[in-house]
Amino acid sequence: MARASPNTRKYSSPLQSPPERRFLSDYLADDRNTEISHREALEQARIEHERVRLNAIRIGELHELQEQQRRIEEEQKRIAELRRKEEDRIRAEKAVREEQERLRKLQAQKIPQLPPQPAPPKAPEQQQPQQKQPPQQQKEGTAPNSQTAAPVNGLTGQAAAKQQPTTSAPSLQNAFAAATQPSTTAKTPSLFAPAAQRQTLQKPSPFAQPSNGVQSSTALKQPAVAAPAASPESQSGQPPPAASMQSDRYVQIHQELKRVRKELDRQSKIPGSPLKGKLGDMRRQVRKAMGQLTAGRGANSQPINTITITLRESLDGTVPSDAIDASLFVADKREPAEGAVHNGDKLPAVFIYLLSHLSKAIIHQFTSEVGANPKSAEPIGIVTAHIFSNKDFHWRGKPMIDILIAKFRIVCPVLFGARGDDKTTAGRAAVGWKKEDGHWISDQAHADRMTGLGAGFAAIALRDFSKASKPNPYPPTNYWKAMASIVNSPPQLISNTQFTVLKAMIDGHEGRFIQFYGNAAIAALRAALVEFPKKAPANSHTAQGLQVLGQMLQKDRGLVLS
Repeated sequence: MARASPNTRKYSSPLQSPPERRFLSDYLADDRNTEISHREALEQARIEHERVRLNAIRIGELHELQEQQRRIEEEQKRIAELRRKEEDRIRAEKAVREEQERLRKLQAQKIPQLPPQPAPPKAPEQQQPQQKQPPQQQKEGTAPNSQTAAPVNGLTGQAAAKQQPTTSAPSLQNAFAAATQPSTTAKTPSLFAPAAQRQTLQKPSPFAQPSNGVQSSTALKQPAVAAPAASPESQSGQPPPAASMQSDRYVQIHQELKRVRKELDRQSKIPGSPLKGKLGDMRRQVRKAMGQLTAGRGANSQPINTITITLRESLDGTVPSDAIDASLFVADKREPAEGAVHNGDKLPAVFIYLLSHLSKAIIHQFTSEVGANPKSAEPIGIVTAHIFSNKDFHWRGKPMIDILIAKFRIVCPVLFGARGDDKTTAGRAAVGWKKEDGHWISDQAHADRMTGLGAGFAAIALRDFSKASKPNPYPPTNYWKAMASIVNSPPQLISNTQFTVLKAMIDGHEGRFIQFYGNAAIAALRAALVEFPKKAPANSHTAQGLQVLGQMLQKDRGLVLS
């Protein structure tokens, strides 16, 4: 039996098909170049191309589906993370709210006191007790309860008369002295004082002369009577803090702000009061907005809007409150001004309350952040100038920035002429050295705190409003006065705190100072950076820091100060 040819072999399995084989005879066939053969080849190529295209489309769709699924999973993870954070925030706020409610309940609880015991009947022969005679307090020749106190710098009258500030720039001596003349102020009535007391207090006396809150050794006068015996601290040149601040208008403003805060806090705890709950929310909005400030043009628009909206709510009646005498919170006498938004005698108490807390938040930013990074004072100064220059928040055409300056006066008195020895208790109290838990803070913490306040003061006082339609709430003349009050200090009353604050006021702000005052500013810098450190002891590292700053300005900016 003949074998079957390979080309004609039959396959047993129906799933198998004979492979397509081309032999040499196919290429030598007569019909390989016919039209039918070419059409078959083109059709096979088209089919293969379509198969590859469809396969590529399928793979692309599969890849796109996988990418979409991956994006969905990432979005789900992001949403879950946000939900987790919001839940944590809500739990934290709920815990704080519950703690506040518990605290309010505890504060609301009052335990009635026992009635006083009845007094025993007096015997008929019992006589009235004689009054105690006050002990003799002073020796012969010294008037008791004398109204003349020791000079501001703690020196006796004879020593005070000899003290004269020195400076290497004679042309600045008169300007510094004129800028640091003290003003006489009297106590003003408080809104929350008893009615009888408000009637007895006379209000015009604080405004007999505009007060700048500066005290200088150039204005010391000979006492009319002998000064009281100097204590060990006053013998070393310490000004008694209470005496040096008694007639300070800014201290009076600070005291009035305390009374407003206590009264409104009391009212906010009364059930049914319109301030209940709302006052605390507004205060937190202001404090939170101040904590969100960052550097960059337009970066603080949202915090500014938050503060502005909150202050407007206190003025337009959204949060009703009692009206308060606005003159208690300004350092000058003001008359109604044409075109002013608020020309009346009073302003809402909540508005004053919020300005006080805004000022407190500004001071906190300076002391907590600027001490470590002086450049961070700039955005805080910009926002401060923006808020206080807003005419809607002015009274009788002028800003209410005296509220902020009053807080500066308390935390950094050397900006206003206060002097004291950093090594004594009275001296530290005089220059604004802070206490925590009854103990003075460390030297480094005090230096950082004063650095932040000095840089912050410069960031507020050296703002350029030449191209702005709004008035400058705190002109550069206040910067000049603060520098003069420090530089004019006599050698016996110079402290490291003054050097620290003065360095912070100048470092990074000398360009604007020169822009405002030109050659006079250069002469003032020479007096501050070259002549003033010469009055310090030889081992004073803070004075050496001032001298190094002067050398750097001479090297980097070409300022010839020596």
